[in-house]
Amino acid sequence: MTRLAPLLLLCSLSAHAAEPVRVLVVYYSQSGNTEKLARALNEGAASVEGTESLLRKIEDVTQAELEAAHGIALGSPVYMGDVAPAFRQAAVRWATDYGFWESRALQNKVGAVFATGAFPSNGKEFTMISLAQTLWQFGMVLVTPYGSVGASATTTAPDRGVDEVEQRIARELGVRLAETAARMRD
Repeated sequence: MTRLAPLLLLCSLSAHAAEPVRVLVVYYSQSGNTEKLARALNEGAASVEGTESLLRKIEDVTQAELEAAHGIALGSPVYMGDVAPAFRQAAVRWATDYGFWESRALQNKVGAVFATGAFPSNGKEFTMISLAQTLWQFGMVLVTPYGSVGASATTTAPDRGVDEVEQRIARELGVRLAETAARMRD
């Protein structure tokens, strides 16, 4: 039996390595700016070899998708210095209806956050911290871009949208989320 142990371990590791790392990017967007940042983050995650990345609007994400994900990114525009009400409602639904509070099914998954807002500050930091707090409540581990809480875009009026630098930061965060989720899974 001891001669089979290394072979069994090797088979187990190769089966685990064949399973893709699953990243789920969840967002709320009215104007399309947060969606644009979400798409960039999703592209970054999907660019990592062995990663499947799924993009979902907050109202469309399912319990099964959340449970299956190794990494989850949450993104919201600033609403009065906080997240969109749809995110608050979703977090409560995930805790109660999906049972994640008691089951701890999201514990030790990797998370990332991103936000969009009209002016250079305007509450994006608070929005990202609020999103991060949601992840922490579920026992998740937060990754960030180097030197900040999450990816963000300033979409001042008249609406200039999300620029290439902001999209690059979001893509880099997606890469970091996927790579860290792979390490945590292994």
